Amino acid sequence: MKFRALLIFFVLFIIYSNVSAQDDWWRDKKYKDDKTKAKYALCKRTFKDIASGFNIQSVSRISVYFGTEVYLNIITNDKGYYSPNQAELILSDFMDYFKVVSFKYKNSYSKNSFAFALGKYIYDRGSGKRELNGSVSLKYKDEKWIIDQISLN
Repeated sequence: MKFRALLIFFVLFIIYSNVSAQDDWWRDKKYKDDKTKAKYALCKRTFKDIASGFNIQSVSRISVYFGTEVYLNIITNDKGYYSPNQAELILSDFMDYFKVVSFKYKNSYSKNSFAFALGKYIYDRGSGKRELNGSVSLKYKDEKWIIDQISLN
């Protein structure tokens, strides 16, 4: 009985450690009020949704955060401001060619109505795994976070 309880504790500890380690890129701060706390919780959720979109190669999970235009700086020489439809096509072509193995953030910064996260886009092109530096910038507008810029190079 003691062994089982110890085993359950150990498994829960490992699961909790992995969950918290995945969020090391985000620094939770003390916020002045609940509204500000909710604003930055939404920011973190937005970043997580975008990373999830990359990880499962789902452009639609990313594009829901596009505003009227988004700046892309992609290794395939696509640089500039694009409409949401154009940006979806560019990201779709990119992810079709650079098959993702994983996308993870390393660190982030947020202030007032701007936030960004830096990370790694690891992909497989048949000759092994390679990586690109990735960054996602968000801006806060109309009480939601939208993608300002995506850079993968």
